[in-house]
Amino acid sequence: MDLRKLGLAAAAFTLSLGGGATADSGSFGHWAVVCDNVQVCTAMGFGELGEMGSSALLKLRRETGPGAEPTISVITAGTAAATLRLAVDGASPSGLAAVPATPMAEDPERRVTELTPAQTRALLAVLVNGRTLTLMEGQNPAATISLAGSSAAMRFMDDRQKRAGTVTALVARGARPASAVPAPSQPPAIKAAPAVSQARLPTTPSPAMQAQLRDCDDDIADLGFAPEVARLGQGRLFWGVVCSRGAYNVIYRLFLTDERGGDVRPLELSYPSDETTSELMNISFDPKTQTLMNFDKGRGLGDCGAITEWIWTGEAFAVAHQVLMPECQGVMSDDWPVSYRSR
Repeated sequence: MDLRKLGLAAAAFTLSLGGGATADSGSFGHWAVVCDNVQVCTAMGFGELGEMGSSALLKLRRETGPGAEPTISVITAGTAAATLRLAVDGASPSGLAAVPATPMAEDPERRVTELTPAQTRALLAVLVNGRTLTLMEGQNPAATISLAGSSAAMRFMDDRQKRAGTVTALVARGARPASAVPAPSQPPAIKAAPAVSQARLPTTPSPAMQAQLRDCDDDIADLGFAPEVARLGQGRLFWGVVCSRGAYNVIYRLFLTDERGGDVRPLELSYPSDETTSELMNISFDPKTQTLMNFDKGRGLGDCGAITEWIWTGEAFAVAHQVLMPECQGVMSDDWPVSYRSR
């Protein structure tokens, strides 16, 4: 698997974006950080990794701009509401001795704890020098999150948001005023082309397209993968044809053709990293929204990698959205932070 195509790496890495903006990701001990193309940052502390995934996930998120305050949420296993006590190295900061954990609407087997601004400030004050965050349910620990790397993760956020040396910094505080922090920037605007009829689509690649698939896996045709085909506009079809596969990734080669499968052109897409590819893993296309999506799985469990979306504008596929998890810690994609956004 070519990790450069995935836009992933096992350690810290940078996704360079057009227009001078960058989205960054870093890994520090038991923590990881993802900052998107407008420098909204999310730091994540991971619980113990078991057969069912991570026992807990702490998400520290902060918008850009001088007035943006950090927020903290903690996700733990459990099917019923509970009251948790948050303890750092055995001691509970003020206001964190009784915090409600509420079942999540989208997944009732997990609970979310949303800290208030005062609770967030209290926890942040002790995270940086702590060793372990324990979430206690009664007398029993519901989950434990190592704080190894938390200070470095918060410094990473301060640096990327240009807060270091200001009174707004999480860790790297200084005397400079909040006004020294840059104002928020706007993500790129993307407009989808109008949806068109998908009636009477071809189902088999034309001979001209098949001629460009001769270097695919020898047995791929015998496996019965149906191509992904959609009409983008009058006289223009999108094709994704399976060319190879790995243990948990199916790789599609991408084309644009006319209605009869002629005028075959490889489709080159740009990732948020500005790297281009004419192959994608694990794709789907929604003709109603003109959205192409792929899932670059970092491993079979699907708990790390990237999910990227492109929108057909009528002229090209523009990258529109990406969520990213650089660490394989049992966290499923619903909880991954945004690494690229548009409007």
